[in-house]
Amino acid sequence: MEKIRILHVIENLSLNNGVNSVVMNYYKYIDKERFAFDFMVHENVPRETENYFLHRGSKVYAMPELKVSNMAVYIKALFKFFRQHPEYKIVHGHLPNAAVFYLGTARLFHVPVRIIHSHNERSADTTVKKIRNNLLNSLIPCVANYYMACSENSARFLFGKRADQAFILTNAIDTSKFSYSEETRYKVRNELNLSQNQFVLGHVGRFCPQKNHSFIIDVFREICALKPDSWLLLIGDGELMPMIKNKIKDLGLSGNVIFTGISDRVHEYLQAMDAFILPSLFEGFPVSAVEAQMTGLPCYLSDTITSQAALSDKTVFLNIKDSPSLWAEKIMSSYCKNDKRETVKNPEFDIRVQVKRLEALYSDLYGKTK
Repeated sequence: MEKIRILHVIENLSLNNGVNSVVMNYYKYIDKERFAFDFMVHENVPRETENYFLHRGSKVYAMPELKVSNMAVYIKALFKFFRQHPEYKIVHGHLPNAAVFYLGTARLFHVPVRIIHSHNERSADTTVKKIRNNLLNSLIPCVANYYMACSENSARFLFGKRADQAFILTNAIDTSKFSYSEETRYKVRNELNLSQNQFVLGHVGRFCPQKNHSFIIDVFREICALKPDSWLLLIGDGELMPMIKNKIKDLGLSGNVIFTGISDRVHEYLQAMDAFILPSLFEGFPVSAVEAQMTGLPCYLSDTITSQAALSDKTVFLNIKDSPSLWAEKIMSSYCKNDKRETVKNPEFDIRVQVKRLEALYSDLYGKTK
């Protein structure tokens, strides 16, 4: 059987990125006898990382940095790439704001299947970026001919009246890894030198404006006022980490905050938490919230996140404009109830179920190119 190669266009190959986590989850479980995921990225790739993918049958193409001052060089590189690689019949783009460039070039070189994937419900966190991105996004129908989204809201945001044409692919995970385990909880807490009765608030996300880490610190300060021996567990990395560390130091909270950096043990760290917080300014369908809920954690999400993200009756949406003290009170009142922790089961977010849908779609689209 002929192997179908799909070119995925993403920012980089780091897992410190919700979009990349989604792509890599599907990459891990796709049938590699029938499909190959190749990657066009916009940052230099370390040799070790590139070799990881090469050894698994994938190819990695590093493009020039994607920025305004580099646009002529970038477009020239796109033309060279698609001229040299006529073998790609499917391009799956995960960067809507740049789609007009890479999918536009793909169209000029007659790539028959050009997918744009919506992972968010908002285009940016500043007015200037919103104006720029909305203009670029308005050109998507000129270059893409297939639409995909992680949720109905994400489809409506990016595709407007064309939203009903979108293929909804949930941000699925390996649900078996996130089953709650008392044994894992005790093990991880011991590793972190935490006692079993200390309260641990947790968060998973890149340190960037969207994730609203500064607010998390404000909430945690209020929690410490209510329960001084509390801890905050932050998983991830990013450009705002130094600023957040400085804020924590200024507030005298350094002794109660643990930074893990980027980790492949998220499923274990979640077991050690007592509550999960995600006060994002905007999201699509957050993978981190899905993972946290699967472990049975009480989750506190901002009301900017789609209500469809609630997979458990322990998930609470709070007004992003409410005070940190109100968030803290809500979180601690739930903790004091000492509810039994149980694994949440939902096959809609099982990667083994959803990857079959994606394989069927790719097969159908590829069949139409012949």
